[in-house]
Amino acid sequence: MLVAISLLFCSLACGCSAIAQEPLPRLLPPPEDFRLTLREEPHSEIPVGPSCGGEASLTLLCRAFTLTLENASRHTVHISELRCFEPDVLFEMRQPKTSSGWWPISQPGKPTCKTLDWVDIRLKPGEKTEYTTRLISPRRSIDAVNVGSYTLRAQWALIGCTEAPEGTDCLSPLQVIRGARTVADVVAQDPVTVLSNEVLAVSPPLPDLGNLNFGFEVAVASADTPDAEGDRKNVCTAASPSNVDCTLFHYVIRNLADRPVRIARLTCSDTSIRPEYRIEGGEWKSLPYSSWVCTANIMIETGILPGGTLEGTFTLRTLRPGFDTSALQAPGDYQFRFTFWPDACIASPDASFCLSRPDSQPTVTSKEFSLRNLRL
Repeated sequence: MLVAISLLFCSLACGCSAIAQEPLPRLLPPPEDFRLTLREEPHSEIPVGPSCGGEASLTLLCRAFTLTLENASRHTVHISELRCFEPDVLFEMRQPKTSSGWWPISQPGKPTCKTLDWVDIRLKPGEKTEYTTRLISPRRSIDAVNVGSYTLRAQWALIGCTEAPEGTDCLSPLQVIRGARTVADVVAQDPVTVLSNEVLAVSPPLPDLGNLNFGFEVAVASADTPDAEGDRKNVCTAASPSNVDCTLFHYVIRNLADRPVRIARLTCSDTSIRPEYRIEGGEWKSLPYSSWVCTANIMIETGILPGGTLEGTFTLRTLRPGFDTSALQAPGDYQFRFTFWPDACIASPDASFCLSRPDSQPTVTSKEFSLRNLRL
């Protein structure tokens, strides 16, 4: 709310200048003056990459597609791109449940160019240029898809300029950064986004990839655990460090299977690690929790290679919103154990995307341990 209020005041204070500001220029012909054709390339020889070995090569994300861009206008155009990066092409699949009816499955990431090495693609009327890529590549981010048939299309966002008069170099001056500016003029323009035709693509079923197998360990974090002191201060500024709420735990999730996996966890309402406690000699009890409200709840997937680990820290109060630790406040000795409830899939060779999600998600319980002298 504070951010929203700040933006509101800013917009009110800057309203006059915003109204007076001219829109970004558009130096290319409109989208209807281009034709964009999408086709699958089943025999493409572009590199497969580390993501698409073995069974992953059969998936839709590892398949190659070619886009052909044709200048259908009556003027010569110049398309500007960075040599170190891929064209600004977004692949989408039809998804009726979304507001637009489409969902992105492959898109370029953020440029990480050390130097701005520009490319000038000059197209006379009727000339074409092609771009071939697999849906997953080192410079593209992807959203995994399940087995099935999909209707795909692509969008190509173009920046550049139109020769006027014919034969002039309209692009080179726009690719230069002048004075104290941080971007070139060619970037500060309204892109022309061209839509392709639609194609049908199939992601076939894969053979049995085996089962998930995890190891899980939890212990009280040592003083030299990375960020341990900072994590404690986040929840214990007003509490005694001997309070159970302030105890910092360190967990290790180990991939014991012979294939890479991806583990999904929620940033707010995550329930993948569930605590139990008991007074020594008593029965094990789950830690109760009350209702809570998440202002932002995002799913994060983390890849783990065979034999690899995922590690982190938590306190009972930060493990999940709403945990009620009142039963642990009385002085005494307590025993704890934690159970890992995974939401995991078997992944590609580099663990970059899911191949299959087994129906059986094996739970793993840590060894029990005691905490003493935890009191207010």
